[in-house]
Amino acid sequence: MVNQDYLEKVEPYDKWRSLVYTTCFLHSVVQERRKFGALGFCIAYEFNTADLEASLTYIDKHMTQCSAMNIPYSWKAIQYMVTEVQYGGRITDDLDRELFITYGQQWLTEAVFQPNYIFNTTFTEFHYAIPDSSEHGKFMESIGSMPVKDSPIIFGLHPNADLTYRLNESIAMLTTLVDTQPKEASGGSGKSREDEVREKIEKELLPQLPPDFLEAEIEDRLKTLRGPKGLSETGKGIPLNVFLFQELQRFQTILSIVRRTLQNMVLAIEGSIIMTPDLVEAIDSVYDFRVPRPWTFDPTGAEIAWLCPSLTGWMKGLNDRHFQLNGWISKERPQSFWLTGFFNPQGFLTSMKQEVTRQRKAQQWSLDEVEYQTEVTKDVIQGDDGRIEGKQLQVPGEGVLIHGLYLEGAGWNKGEKRLEESQPKELFYTFPIIHVFAISTAPVTGPGAGAKAKQDDRGGEKQMYSCPVYKYPKRNDRYLIFRVMLKCDVPGGTNALPKGVTPPMKWKMQGVALLCSKE
Repeated sequence: MVNQDYLEKVEPYDKWRSLVYTTCFLHSVVQERRKFGALGFCIAYEFNTADLEASLTYIDKHMTQCSAMNIPYSWKAIQYMVTEVQYGGRITDDLDRELFITYGQQWLTEAVFQPNYIFNTTFTEFHYAIPDSSEHGKFMESIGSMPVKDSPIIFGLHPNADLTYRLNESIAMLTTLVDTQPKEASGGSGKSREDEVREKIEKELLPQLPPDFLEAEIEDRLKTLRGPKGLSETGKGIPLNVFLFQELQRFQTILSIVRRTLQNMVLAIEGSIIMTPDLVEAIDSVYDFRVPRPWTFDPTGAEIAWLCPSLTGWMKGLNDRHFQLNGWISKERPQSFWLTGFFNPQGFLTSMKQEVTRQRKAQQWSLDEVEYQTEVTKDVIQGDDGRIEGKQLQVPGEGVLIHGLYLEGAGWNKGEKRLEESQPKELFYTFPIIHVFAISTAPVTGPGAGAKAKQDDRGGEKQMYSCPVYKYPKRNDRYLIFRVMLKCDVPGGTNALPKGVTPPMKWKMQGVALLCSKE
């Protein structure tokens, strides 16, 4: 599409060539960024040459018109048309749209007209610069000199992203190998597949199952379960108690399905009941140490439980979730909540907002005028089960403490409570406990209207990164829970950011997010 004539299409030629090269470079980066999976883009969009051509056509018209009228270029217009209209027309995820806008804010600027402009913000072995030439051949020569294996840094990612990419490739290959193995072969011990599965069920899986929750006992206990300080209500009317009842019902449904499926698999192997296609599929899954489909999806394909690639991890999650719910209903409200252990974490946070609103009844807070506010503490709970036995925490008067999250794409400076670069080969960072509460967004009308009312001046948030929190590493709007405002570092020295690039933009391009699960 780009030849010598195209490079001499618009005056001034030097600026036109720089913008053509920049737009083509942007196109290549967003195409290749997809290989990093969810760390790159939440959804792998099919960007194509038509998007590039439409963007260059707009830039052509814009530059021609500005030159004719003798006015400066409108970079906001160029950024908007390229990132939100031409390419953005394909983007359906909000986080992906923000990422693409960030690329435009960084590269579609006046800075690309500077001599020897370099795209990479931090040091790499190869400098991705705009060639200082007017000849098409020189441009092609410069492109041909680029390394075969590009550093993740040029995409705005941390070098650890390459390790994530390789791990995902390996997992995909191993999954394919397992799927294509013959299903009728006997085990290494000489036993048949069915005999091995039955032995595993009877000796490992069934004994692992926690006891059932009895609805009558739950109802009685909920009547006496207290709420937070300052809330006079007791029993089932408390929002988080309502949420607990709903979680217990859903958990018991899953537990019943698991118990019934395991028992039916044993009976079918023994010949006591008919071996249905669903039971055959479940036996194959248990033999391959994978989760039977009925445990996580209903017959319509709707997701009814948590997702986990391994059977061992899923069963561990079952017991850990039972531990949290059982401790809550039988004893008292936990000091800190393991967010991963809930079917509906968004509902949990909404219930918290309802409780804070009721606690602020004297200030006439309204639920539709309340938003989340977060504060990261210094306490860290290690382990994947989220258990906090023996640890005394300072429980806040309003809001809740949550834990069990993992930071991907960056590290965390616990002393200064801010984001920092990840350590080599450290893909996930166990995040500290977060205090989540609510503040009113209603305008303050008089004294006593609310000590935590939202301030109009939020200039400090310019250095805060709005970090998304997802249920799984597979990031999309469906699994987005809420956002946490995290303090950013201000790089200096060799890692200093170019003019116009803010620290939040840097972390946005690195795909930094908090995850409830690493699998």
